[in-house]
Amino acid sequence: MSADDASQTVRETALRYTVTETGWPDEPLVVERGGRPAAVIISLEEYRHFAAWRAERNARRAWVLEHDPLARMSAAEWQAQYVALDRFAAHFADVSEEELTAELAEATRAVRTGQAGSTLREQ
Repeated sequence: MSADDASQTVRETALRYTVTETGWPDEPLVVERGGRPAAVIISLEEYRHFAAWRAERNARRAWVLEHDPLARMSAAEWQAQYVALDRFAAHFADVSEEELTAELAEATRAVRTGQAGSTLREQ
């Protein structure tokens, strides 16, 4: 579903619009200029959520750049990481994509709930 399908559209006019707090729509409002989307109006709550997400994303990017593994590894060491991943993947050659996805989801859940170790696949 595109932004146009999921939102109401406000067309450029000389009219002024007032939206009361109780009348704020659940979906973003698309502002058009010349028949083309030019801006989006969202609720303050959605903006705060977006701003928090953007700040977290920027902090993660900064951390990754600061801890860039390429800066501390030679090209040969970096390539060796991929070789190790290939060896690891070979252990799962007999596992279907669906089964592996389910196993990974369960392992992730176990780690997040503090139950890791009891649900991981035994080799």
